[in-house]
Amino acid sequence: MNKEQYIEIIDNEFIKKNVLVIGDLMVDRYIAGKVRKLSPEAPVPVLDYSDKKFVAGGASNVVNNLIGLGAKVRVAGIVSNDLAGRWLKDELAGRGALIDGIYETNERPTTMKTRYTTKGIQLLRVDRESTNDISDAAKEYIEAYLESNAASLDAVVFSDYLKGVLKDPSFVKKLIGICRANNIFVAADSKTDEVGAFAGADIMTPNVDEVSSAVGIKIEIDEDVDEAGKRYLLESGVRVLLVTRGDKGISVFAANQSRKDFPAKDVEVFDVSGAGDTVISTITIASVCNLGIEDAVKLGNIAAGIVISKRGTVAIEKEELLRSINEIKNS
Repeated sequence: MNKEQYIEIIDNEFIKKNVLVIGDLMVDRYIAGKVRKLSPEAPVPVLDYSDKKFVAGGASNVVNNLIGLGAKVRVAGIVSNDLAGRWLKDELAGRGALIDGIYETNERPTTMKTRYTTKGIQLLRVDRESTNDISDAAKEYIEAYLESNAASLDAVVFSDYLKGVLKDPSFVKKLIGICRANNIFVAADSKTDEVGAFAGADIMTPNVDEVSSAVGIKIEIDEDVDEAGKRYLLESGVRVLLVTRGDKGISVFAANQSRKDFPAKDVEVFDVSGAGDTVISTITIASVCNLGIEDAVKLGNIAAGIVISKRGTVAIEKEELLRSINEIKNS
């Protein structure tokens, strides 16, 4: 496929697609300042506060990536009626997401990671979260939300950061079953070691360390990637496995096929935070626009190259993707 065909699909097809993101909604809070001295109370730096900002993280970042690419996006997850939860709902709604699938509870806090930084260097991270399984009431709400919107959906993305929303295997199995019954494309990105947790998904996008941990194979040489990827694919029950490998790009495993490698775009890396969210978002929307897996992965690599060249958790924007494609030669 040449770049003019890519551009045509991104410009005219992405906006027609409806995607539901189900997963762990999070807020990244950054507190910045200058360090002028060490504390006289303990051998730690004293941060002179200068700025604070909130950023949508976790499954929320998947939502922002899909919106940035032009899709119509619904969200299902869980937040509390706390400062972080209220900010996140306002932020996602303001970006254009439909947030009526978010279950609100005061039984657990909204997941928030607070990073204290100076000159772009992280001094400390403080996490406020609960990783317990969500309540039966929350599961029933999310399941009913998927059921009621299934007819209008092209894809569902499961974004599992192990914060509790997708912890129950039977719940995940129910949700995937609803998707399968309604011919909805299923993509999953999970940090779980439970290899078969998302059986039935069309694609799954673990990184190479997650694959290594899940199947118990230490990856040191190229042959280890092959062995680990094939075992993960066989045990996972997913149709296609996409292993993200940082600066080595993405390796694709499918049944009865040899592994295919797609190199990463050569860019200066500032921050890999959220790159996996960009990859699964781009590949998902490309796939439901009837691009083959190879073309979808190529787009995913280009999009990831854009976001890792920026600091912090940043979502891809369609205009950036189009500009980057315009700059490359036809192949």
